[in-house]
Amino acid sequence: MDNRYRYILYVAVIAVVTGVMANILQVGNEEVANILINIGVALIAVLLIRLRRTGNLPEKDERTKKLGAYGLSYSWLITFLALNVIFWIDRLQFAQLTVSEVVFILGILMLVTAKGFQWHFLSKGDMD
Repeated sequence: MDNRYRYILYVAVIAVVTGVMANILQVGNEEVANILINIGVALIAVLLIRLRRTGNLPEKDERTKKLGAYGLSYSWLITFLALNVIFWIDRLQFAQLTVSEVVFILGILMLVTAKGFQWHFLSKGDMD
């Protein structure tokens, strides 16, 4: 296991243990304790998926970095267009959106499109 993964694992375990102990001892806010537990479990899950997927192979090479950059560029463009659509929806009063709703929509859109484009480009092959 790479040192970077080891540090992530340490942080995840500390977050879970801190959250569980805060819940048991009823110290502080219950929501913060639950957030710490969720963060720790999510980090452990991502770590296990990455270790299982890559094995002993290198995670990145020039091709994957290039395709990842293309995917992020396309995701940025889609997010920018969505931001303009949301602006006009609000301006023409088709819907009343709060700031938190817009941030949530754009955050999910960015994540889904970035991973979707990266997956598409990696399965397609090299970009020319």
